[in-house]
Amino acid sequence: MKLVKCILGTFLLSPLVCNAAQTDFERALSIELTKAALEINAQSPQLLDEETRLDSAATFKNYVIYNNTMVNYTAEQLDVKMFDPLIEEAVIGPLCENKGLASFVELGVVMVYRYHGKNGQFITELAKDMSSCKNTTAE
Repeated sequence: MKLVKCILGTFLLSPLVCNAAQTDFERALSIELTKAALEINAQSPQLLDEETRLDSAATFKNYVIYNNTMVNYTAEQLDVKMFDPLIEEAVIGPLCENKGLASFVELGVVMVYRYHGKNGQFITELAKDMSSCKNTTAE
């Protein structure tokens, strides 16, 4: 049994060791995304509208993660099956048309929008791989 755990541990950890180094491009992207997150965090928390507060931004590889709170609702008060389509339409849908995000399209940045209730409980998370906008802008 110890041997199985040892072998399993080796297989699970080896991708982490083998892929730990960043390419120059990945490093430059991480630096720029971190700068953007620092700018956002310097102004946070900020009320985006009467329902939504942007609490913070974080980055990981080519991801930018926006942590939002629905200030008037607990997680239990929102039905994710109804909430997700609203966020998809209002937040995710317009991203490709946002000219200010053109560099994110070229760099393949994934934008993640995470939502919590006013009680801090997780509600949902939606993401947009901005490189997919290349297909929609070419039409």
